[in-house]
Amino acid sequence: MILTEPQTVSPIMDTHELFGLSGRVALATGDSRGLGRLVAQGAKVRISSREDSDCDATAEEPSKIGPCMASPADASTIDGVRKLARLVSGRESRLDVLVNNAGAAWTVGFEDFPGHGWDKVFSLDLKAPFFLTQALQGPLRHAARTRRAKVVNIASMGGLSAKPRESDPYSGAKAGLAHVTWRI
Repeated sequence: MILTEPQTVSPIMDTHELFGLSGRVALATGDSRGLGRLVAQGAKVRISSREDSDCDATAEEPSKIGPCMASPADASTIDGVRKLARLVSGRESRLDVLVNNAGAAWTVGFEDFPGHGWDKVFSLDLKAPFFLTQALQGPLRHAARTRRAKVVNIASMGGLSAKPRESDPYSGAKAGLAHVTWRI
């Protein structure tokens, strides 16, 4: 690195400064289990899951620490993804962090695996993160004007290798998600 002016760099950096989310806006999908705890790192958090009551209950505890709002939507459909994107875009001018965490598995033997099960898993685990990120590119780009915006896709070790004799499309969807990256 070439410095044009003498600068001092502190060898010790506050971890909250390094990893903190103070002043940032985050959305976590599939969050009926607790990613709303990003609030503890200083973020204003919107959490989303398909069940209104689960979403509200999950937002309740982190709301005691800082801003955490429930934004219920069913991300397993394009209409649900668009609804969530409109809800977030209508309330937030920017989105610093998008955590695509919603997912599903369907474990039935190969002989009995239904087409609608395949569609549900691929829709939620692979299709929804792509189209939600696409629909939220405006607020993500707005946030990126001042500091990099982040899209975090939660895949799985199951995407690296399928379990023997398992017909669940989960591994295929998670492998696809691990290989899909957007530069926005």
